[in-house]
Amino acid sequence: MLSRHLSQIESFHHAEQQGGSLPSSSRLLNYMNECALVINQSGIILNFNSQSNGHLDPRTGTSLYTYLKSEDIEWLEACLKGENIPQKMIRYFGENKTVEGIGECISVEGEEYIFIFKNLHHIPEKFIFENIFQRAIHGLLIMNEEGTIVRSNLFADELLDIKSEDDINLYDLLDQYPDEAGIPGFTQPHATHEKENMLSRVIRIQSRSYELTKVDNIAGSYDLVVIRDISEVVNNIRKANEHDTLKVVGQLAAGIAHEIRNPMTSLKGFIQLLEPNLREHQKMYFEVINSELKRIETIMTEFLMLAKPKKSVFSKINLNHVIQETVDIMKPHATLHDLEITYEALDGECHVFGDSNRLKQVFINLIKNAIEATPAKGKIQVGISRKASEVIVSVSDSGCGIPKGKLDKLKEPFFTTKENGTGLGLPVSLNIIAEHHGTVDVKSELNKGTIFDIFLPAL
Repeated sequence: MLSRHLSQIESFHHAEQQGGSLPSSSRLLNYMNECALVINQSGIILNFNSQSNGHLDPRTGTSLYTYLKSEDIEWLEACLKGENIPQKMIRYFGENKTVEGIGECISVEGEEYIFIFKNLHHIPEKFIFENIFQRAIHGLLIMNEEGTIVRSNLFADELLDIKSEDDINLYDLLDQYPDEAGIPGFTQPHATHEKENMLSRVIRIQSRSYELTKVDNIAGSYDLVVIRDISEVVNNIRKANEHDTLKVVGQLAAGIAHEIRNPMTSLKGFIQLLEPNLREHQKMYFEVINSELKRIETIMTEFLMLAKPKKSVFSKINLNHVIQETVDIMKPHATLHDLEITYEALDGECHVFGDSNRLKQVFINLIKNAIEATPAKGKIQVGISRKASEVIVSVSDSGCGIPKGKLDKLKEPFFTTKENGTGLGLPVSLNIIAEHHGTVDVKSELNKGTIFDIFLPAL
């Protein structure tokens, strides 16, 4: 297009040498086949050709900016400042119609410019397909048989931090990104290609999940790779899996609780009857048996919480008071382990709508976990803050931390990093927070500590 304009300008200069009297920029309009307007450096329309009058209906003396949207105005301003800006797909808003097309701005003489507008209906298909490729809402890559990227669009360039001129092998590039654990590749039910020609995998990039689908031989020996952001889909799959797991655990708990509790009651009763008759060297065995029976009872209690959780009674509560009472309860336990526990409260009252007893159960569980993970002389900090419409409760410790590979498993029932843990306390706590329409975020570093942030809607 630009070469055609230049040739038209050369024809115009030849005609000008014949002795024309009109200003050069205005006379140039007669040689333009597309819609063309003469504007000054401020964007004011000085003149236009007959094609513009028929398609755009501009008015001299008005600003061209009034016919464009904000992002197109920024492009035009940059052109008028002398920046080397390429042609751009723009939208022109006339009095009675809106027209899409390619805009281009060429400096003519002095402070005058010619704005050229080519109607979209006359744009070559090659240009349209190029724009579709570059502006697609998914990442698009074309690679050869060796896996070398020969073409990529803007989405893929930004996501993978690549440049079109670089010689990059896609398989080598993807080796630095981990696969999403437990998330299979997705099928493409509406694809017209043979299924055996389509491969799919899900990877993690910058804390989000992306599906890469490769279509073989999209053009000759070249393959197409489509990159989609499926973070929400992956999160929903994980939530569904967690819900199903907890449901199975609940059903299991309901079925076996009665069968275990009956013999447990008998064992505890007979053990207590035997205690007075024990000899000195037998008392150690009694303490071990009693301790293990209590541990079984604790596990059964947590099982039953999953099977038949207590019905929450919601009301307006002051979260400052709830946390302060919880910290006061846990301070003696922390002292026994030679740990310091502090609480930073908010000034004034901080209200949420919830069940104070159920929330106490969550905070007790988190503080208890922090105590068990922190060595002697360590510190445990509990704090509360407010951000916009949320209240954030933080429980942090200076303990051993949790490996990155295990952070995502904390929500799974029976998974625990403790030697004698049941792996049920945290799933129960997360269920309670979900009942309160809240969320939990976990950050941890090995040998530095762990931070649990609980986000609850504020009143």
